[in-house]
Amino acid sequence: MPYLIPILYVIVSYTFFLLPGLFDQVVELQIISALLPFLMGVVNLIVVLTIGRKWSRKTLLNCTLIIKYGLIPFYLIGGCITISVTLAALFPLPLMVLFGLVTVVFLIFGYGILLGAAPSAIAYLIKSCKEGRHSKVVVILSGICQFLFSFDVFSMMILTIKEKHLVKTTIAVFAGVCLAILFILLYVLCIFEENIENRSFIDDIVGRKSGGSG
Repeated sequence: MPYLIPILYVIVSYTFFLLPGLFDQVVELQIISALLPFLMGVVNLIVVLTIGRKWSRKTLLNCTLIIKYGLIPFYLIGGCITISVTLAALFPLPLMVLFGLVTVVFLIFGYGILLGAAPSAIAYLIKSCKEGRHSKVVVILSGICQFLFSFDVFSMMILTIKEKHLVKTTIAVFAGVCLAILFILLYVLCIFEENIENRSFIDDIVGRKSGGSG
């Protein structure tokens, strides 16, 4: 039962953008579908503040890891798309405004999902501090990290290893994240070089036309 909400939260985060298409004729349901991650975040908060008070430290940690680790591909893909459209928006293309809007939308939904995942992590940190597992300084710093992209995951990885809990899983996830980031950086470099070449090509054509007109 404790893990039902975290699992649903991860599933909703991956599928919410597909749901509005199922309700073409009902605008209200389309709006609700688009806001589903935020609604699930509220549900997660309510659950943690009520029945979550009775859960053990390890249960709260597991709930946190289900969400944090489960959403790593979501943020890697979203980050890759955001970087791509941001790079495209740096160039004077007709769709520059649209690219910028896409970036803003991704950031809003991404941060909203990040906030919705924070309650279980904060509850774990508070309980671990009360039980003397982590110091107040560590808890405060980790609590701040829960509201920052990437830092939230890495801080929980460190605390999980410190707990000597799911160590092998955490190391494997960390290695996978590092490898994925490496591929994303290579992809971004390729996109950037391609945009530079396209820009040079366009400038060359414009220059020829200007020269011909003169």
